[in-house]
Order: sequence, then structure tokens, then C-alpha cells
Amino acid sequence: MSPDVTLAGNLSDIRLPTLLMSLHRERETGILTLSDGAVNRALYVSEGTVVYASSSDPDDGLLEGLFRRGLLSLNHYLEAQEAAHGGRSVHQVLVDLGALSPEEVVEGVTQNLYDIAFSLFSIRHGSYRLHLAPFSTLEMVTLSLDIPVLLFRGLERVETWSQIYADVGPPSTRLRRLRDLPSFVAELDLGSDAEHVLSLTRNGMSVASIVEASYLTAFQTYRLLWIFKILGLVEREEGAREPSAASPEEMEALLDRYNDLYAYVHRHLEGHPEAEEIFGALLRDLQASHPELAEGQTDLGRFGKLDVDLVLWNLRRFPEGERERRLLAFLEETLYALVLASQQRLSAEDHGRILAYVRNHAAAGGER
Repeated sequence: MSPDVTLAGNLSDIRLPTLLMSLHRERETGILTLSDGAVNRALYVSEGTVVYASSSDPDDGLLEGLFRRGLLSLNHYLEAQEAAHGGRSVHQVLVDLGALSPEEVVEGVTQNLYDIAFSLFSIRHGSYRLHLAPFSTLEMVTLSLDIPVLLFRGLERVETWSQIYADVGPPSTRLRRLRDLPSFVAELDLGSDAEHVLSLTRNGMSVASIVEASYLTAFQTYRLLWIFKILGLVEREEGAREPSAASPEEMEALLDRYNDLYAYVHRHLEGHPEAEEIFGALLRDLQASHPELAEGQTDLGRFGKLDVDLVLWNLRRFPEGERERRLLAFLEETLYALVLASQQRLSAEDHGRILAYVRNHAAAGGER
């Protein structure tokens, strides 16, 4: 979009997350202002990244935010407020009073900007104004917040079920993860539960099945799927039908792909001082949740591999139409348990390496 363009309208006519993702994709620069009639809040976006946020609400002020978080005493708050009314910089006043160090002031300003930015998602009625043009940051303490990260953290606070359900769809809706995930996914810090939900959509799955397999509540799972959909990580399978039953050869290939993932995580965990305890607890949990398929799978702890022939034999206990679903649920829970163990027991660097490997190889695993 060309610079010096102004768009304005009613918030009921736009979806804020969709608009923000558009600013991110197009690497736009400008100021987005939202008003609910009483308060104006604004995001300053530079080349698709949020660098500043402002609010006309006095309760959104820096001093008020620091005081609420317990970082300012009442006396320091009142003294700084009085001094600031004389025209002095709030930042310098706090340092001169000995209330905070310069570094603590910058940290407080940054947190305050985050709070204002996240508060935008609670505004459902009012107007918006988007002015696309360069702006000066000389008087600002700026941050650098990628819009997808802002959306992920901000939308996690949304409680409006009607909006979430309308966007995701009824339980019969099938969602599929994009084969090639955008690079910003690595910055989202999803956590093991969110990673698990995202992994369930890898080959397409109904929302009902995802909710059933998720370790989160139904509402939390629906909200995560909504956020993933807004961020462009998953999409609806329009007119999709339930897949036909997999053949034994296809299920064997599926087991081989997951075994490659298990073996990679196992290599990182087997050197841990408590490796035997980790794998023992993991196998006990799997035997409790999937007793038929986890039976006899001691090689998982020893070598990081499931016994493929034994799994296929045990699958014969289930009706043919249920076998693929049962197998996928077992494989996903096993992978989730291993990744969770890596998060709890390994360094952040090693865990990050494992997540990257799982994402890349799962995406390249192909679809049926």
C-alpha cells in the first residue's frame, strides 16, 4: 500500500487480528488507532513490527503500571506524579528519586507497552483509524514485537466463546496444518500442550477429535485452534471427507516415520542421569492410556523405537475402521511425552533443536 494513506471505519467492519496480520505480511509502516468512545489506544508499526503503543487512559500510564506491579512504593509514586506534572521526564524523575535504576525504567516502559498492546484485543466496539506513513520515534522508548507474537500472546487472553466458535466452526470441521509453517512459529514459544494440538492437525483432523486428544480443556483447545487459524498455521479442509482406512503397509510406513522422530529425541535424552527413570515413567503412562498398543514396548526406552510388528499385531484387536485413529492417537501421545520430557529435563537449546527437528521432519513426512 502507498504511504500517506488513511483508512477509517467501525470496528464491527474489520477483524483486528486479520488487519494486523496484513500489516505484518505487507511490512507496512503506520499508526493504528482504536477508540471505544472514551479511550484511544494506538499501535505504532514499522515495517510490519510493533515498535510502540500509547493510550489516552490515565490508568495505562507508566507510573500507574509500575505501581500496580509493586515496583513503586506509594511515596515514590506520589512524588514522581507530582514532579512529572511540572513537565519533567517521568523516566528521569524515577531515576533521580532513586526509585528505579535506568535499566529498570526501560524494563518497566517495555512491560507497559506490552500491556497497552495486549489490551487492544478487549476492544470490541468503536472505531479504528489506520494512517500508513512514516513517523518519528525520537521521543519514544521503542520495542520490537513481531505481530504474530503479539497476536499469539494477546489472543490467549480472549474469552469470547461466540467469536472463537464462529471462526473455528462446529466439532465436525476438519482442520489441516500447512505443510510449510512460517518462520515466525519458532518465536511463538508455544509450549508442549500447544505443540501437541498443532501436531494433531498435521494430516487433517476433525475439531472433535482434536479436542478429545488434547490435554487442554475444550475451550482452551478451541481457542488455540482459533489462534492458529488467524496466524495462518491451519486451514479448513473444505468439503473434506474422513479418510479411508489405511492399509497395513501405510500404517507400517507411519510407524517408521514416527520411530525416526522418537529415535532423535531418545538420543538427546539417553545421556541424562535420570534417563532410566524418564523412560520408565513414560512407558508406564503410555501403558495406562493405551494398554493394548503399549504392551511389550520396552524397546522404546532402550533404543527409542517402537516394535513395529508388535504394534501392527496388537492393532488387530480393534475394528478395521478404528485402527488408524487408534494408532495415530498412540503415536502422537508418545511423541508428545518425549518432547515434554525434553522440555523438562534438557537445556532450552537442546529442546529447541528437538522441536525444530520434529516440525521439519513431520512436515516432510508426507500425507496420505
